[in-house]
Amino acid sequence: MSPSGAPDRVPLAQAQARRSLAVSGAFVLAAVATAVIDTGQGRWLPIHLFLAGALVGAIGGATTLFTVTWSAAPAPSSRLMWVQRGFAATGAVGVVAARSLDWPDAVLLGAALIFVTARVVLAVVLVVTVRRGVKRRFDVAVGWYLAALVAGITAAVLGGRFATVGGVVGLRDAHVVLNLLGLVGLIIGGTLPTFIATVGRTKMSSRSTDAVLRTLLVVKVVAVGASAFGLWAGREDVAAAGLALYAAGVVVLATRLPAPSKRSIEWAGPRLLALWCGMAWWAVAVASAAIAVDRHDAPFAHRWTSIIVVVAYGQILWGSLAYLLPVLRGGGHERLGRGFAALRSWVGLFAVNVAGVAWWLDVSAVASVAVAVWLADAAVRAVRFSGSGR
Repeated sequence: MSPSGAPDRVPLAQAQARRSLAVSGAFVLAAVATAVIDTGQGRWLPIHLFLAGALVGAIGGATTLFTVTWSAAPAPSSRLMWVQRGFAATGAVGVVAARSLDWPDAVLLGAALIFVTARVVLAVVLVVTVRRGVKRRFDVAVGWYLAALVAGITAAVLGGRFATVGGVVGLRDAHVVLNLLGLVGLIIGGTLPTFIATVGRTKMSSRSTDAVLRTLLVVKVVAVGASAFGLWAGREDVAAAGLALYAAGVVVLATRLPAPSKRSIEWAGPRLLALWCGMAWWAVAVASAAIAVDRHDAPFAHRWTSIIVVVAYGQILWGSLAYLLPVLRGGGHERLGRGFAALRSWVGLFAVNVAGVAWWLDVSAVASVAVAVWLADAAVRAVRFSGSGR
């Protein structure tokens, strides 16, 4: 590791993040391809490629980058990050392939173990990095990240048991909640207070104190735990209460973020609004899951899976990349400005939120067209972005 404050710490962390995002991008393409092609696996395959491959890959690079940058910590060992990245990708591919191709349980469990090991390695990297930081303001965010990784490890264990041994449907639902709201949701919740301010070129909200963020973390961990336990144990009242508490936590978190101003919207435009719209859909999806469980239905069933994965988390990832990719590419202010312009898409922002409304109204045909427009626009923007670096 380079010493704290060393001039090479940020370039090293950015290089590591670029590699992680490249792997994440490959999983996004695979998820899109399997969603379009009839593989016989339904929505399971593209959703797991996106969540276990793309989002977990992005999480590994982004959390390390944010921890190094915002705490003025040394960059972690590139060799260790290669191990973390390789284990995460190998484990994700192994789990998906073993489940889809009906390979022996030993292969599935081995892949799951590799996947879990990647999360343990990432947790160690984050703890060591933040403890060597100069600025300790970001410690609370790393607390969110560690709680998220614990939830993800627990989800992997439950998922492996359900896939190999079988069990009640509640076991599967608990696995889903721990992944969606625990692993992914807590990572987002720990990042947004600082990241939204960074994207909008403004200060963090004065309401976003360490005490408030710690309290919110405790509330969300309790909510995730109650939701997962309630679903597993068949206590729908406990699960519904946990989901309702989690949705309320998302709303409270939003009130602790710097509100978008005219100046920040003019500067950041769709990439900033995508973060806010994604948060809104996140809260709506979790609240709807609470209502569904209270009515003896599965959480995130049917259209709500698409809403939370694509319209909430997918939109947040899209908005984040519209900021991160130009920054990670570097090359000076002019090149940075060209990168931001190439990825600035009001069409994409409109299309993904139209898809959300269409799914909410159960008009799947309209949602499919809107998502196709969103993805096509993203592909065109990606080509423009690659050309803007010359």
